[in-house]
Amino acid sequence: MLTPGVPTPFPLHWGFSTRQDPPDSLPEPRLHQVHRCGVVEAPDAVVEADGLWTSRPGVRIGVRVADCVPVLLAGPVAGGTPWVAALHAGWRGATGHGDPEPGGGILRRGVARYRALGGNPQDLAWACGPAIQRCHFEVGTEVIEAARQDPAWRDDLQSAGPSGKAHLDLHGLLKAQALDLGLNPAKDGSMGLCTVCRPDLFHSYRRGDATGRQWGWIEIG
Repeated sequence: MLTPGVPTPFPLHWGFSTRQDPPDSLPEPRLHQVHRCGVVEAPDAVVEADGLWTSRPGVRIGVRVADCVPVLLAGPVAGGTPWVAALHAGWRGATGHGDPEPGGGILRRGVARYRALGGNPQDLAWACGPAIQRCHFEVGTEVIEAARQDPAWRDDLQSAGPSGKAHLDLHGLLKAQALDLGLNPAKDGSMGLCTVCRPDLFHSYRRGDATGRQWGWIEIG
């Protein structure tokens, strides 16, 4: 288990699993993930969405990934109530591409929910977990065009790979969004490990692992 190395605003358990972690340490599945931008309060039954939040202590929530970016958020809302969220961000989720609802990508919607509950983005502890990194994330023009629509886009998030095709820094795009949304860089516990480069630690769909997944999870302690 990999734990973000930043202070948290209240007692908290959070982290990113590896393929070496025992299954009984992982969350109960609560999401049918669909590569969209829906963020919902943690339910008692499985729902179709790509982000969960809760203010209930002892409820472990999480998202499953094999190359997409797991994003964890933790901060106080109105009255000092603890609030945590776990988000699943592939390129569609990060950019909002193809999602029928307005509001941008899933991180923007997660932070909007936090603000709606009385939270200040500066108070959030946050972390983007291990995922496919720029070195292996070769993408088509439609992916780059979708990413370019985001207000946080920078040209250095795109580069040419060995084949001449575009590579996208999806991890970097999400971190740029976080700063654009007002999150504090001093509270960033992100981990830039590449799921494709590290078969000893991670499952990777692009590497040919079609069924294995790891978790990004969080729980108010």
